Amino acid sequence: MLRQFRLFILGLLALFALAAPVMAAIPARPDGPVLDEAGIIPTETLAQLQTRLKAYNRDTGRAVMVVTVTSLDDEDIASYANGLFHKWGIGGKDSDQGLLLLIAPSQRKIRIEVGYGLEEYFTDALSGRIIRETIAPQFRSGDIGGGINAGVSAIISQLDRDPASAKALAEAAEAESKNKKHKRKNDSPFAAVIWIILILGAIMIFGRRNREFGNTRRSGIDPGIALWVASEVLRGMSSRDGGSGSWGNSDDDGGGWGGFGGGGFGGGGASGDW
Repeated sequence: MLRQFRLFILGLLALFALAAPVMAAIPARPDGPVLDEAGIIPTETLAQLQTRLKAYNRDTGRAVMVVTVTSLDDEDIASYANGLFHKWGIGGKDSDQGLLLLIAPSQRKIRIEVGYGLEEYFTDALSGRIIRETIAPQFRSGDIGGGINAGVSAIISQLDRDPASAKALAEAAEAESKNKKHKRKNDSPFAAVIWIILILGAIMIFGRRNREFGNTRRSGIDPGIALWVASEVLRGMSSRDGGSGSWGNSDDDGGGWGGFGGGGFGGGGASGDW
């Protein structure tokens, strides 16, 4: 029994040792809402963000933080952001009203991580839209400060909406995202090739049968059957993408800078690059 207990303890120590490099990669939590570890935010923009986000936290209780890091240490940005969100306790343990805008310039990655408390305001799709349409274009043009400012403005504008309007906008973004995925799936070259192969195969099979049974049609093709096969294939393709997607990054934060001792948890989010 004692030997098994020792093995158990050694196993735990080994797990902690493996996790240590990941924990060490997360920087110390700053006193304010902005940490520019990568040194990419212009000085004037940095000062404005500190003032703006401190005031927003004071007035609303919501913690919006902007963080740049020098490296993700071989982690994907979603995992890194979730670990940082939890370790720092962004948004507070009870209300979990926090949102993190994480930027990793070395990997050219952007992540919006949202606490569970803001789920009525932010879906994965809406977070992705802000990255894709508001932040990334300015980053690509070299305007890092402008991209961050625009992203923060879009985030705050969404959080300042009344819950019903915010949810409607978030749901609209989610529906748009699903429609785009559905269209890409159905319009893909692979789907088109499969569709053509099935139609031609059906035509050949039924054409051979018609000839075997003495049908007098020259082509041996029954147009009605061919149309039926085509309609069935298209119907099947259009129904495959049914199902609802998760909101993931819908978060309704509500609580201070988050306090240590438990901290907040990321409820989801979206990632992008530039």
